[in-house]
Amino acid sequence: MRENSPPAGDCCNGLFDAFEFTRFQDAEPPKRKGVYVIRIHRRGTPAEEVHDKAIALAESIGWDVAGRFLCSRFDRLSKIGDCPTIYIGSAGTYAGSKNTLKGRYLELATRHTAKYPIWALLSSGWELQYGWMVVDENPGTAEEALKGQYRKAHAGELPALVSR
Repeated sequence: MRENSPPAGDCCNGLFDAFEFTRFQDAEPPKRKGVYVIRIHRRGTPAEEVHDKAIALAESIGWDVAGRFLCSRFDRLSKIGDCPTIYIGSAGTYAGSKNTLKGRYLELATRHTAKYPIWALLSSGWELQYGWMVVDENPGTAEEALKGQYRKAHAGELPALVSR
């Protein structure tokens, strides 16, 4: 995959023209504030099947608290549709925040709200891209503006893995 090659489907790719994209697993975002996007480059196992297998795994744990939590995250997979954009977020939103684009990317391996659905997709043959745009002043405002534009293009809906 070429680093900046566009994903299949172009319903909102124009929103992210200023972003630098690369293969998800190879991303090296800077230690700066900004906005980031996760999008589908190529689909693997159908999303419904990924969802069902992930839910079965969560339920097989036999620990209701963990199962409910995991299911709440995996249920976001069922919202994946034709649009390749599945997540929009920001880093360094709050005054004094030490969060960076690199830090948020690394959190996708540890504590990020979208980590479980991302892992399920990656382990099911999906190719994802991680993109970012440095925004030194008010990255939260830039994130909200992008989400607003996304909603306009998608009948008021947010990307599949975004809850707010």
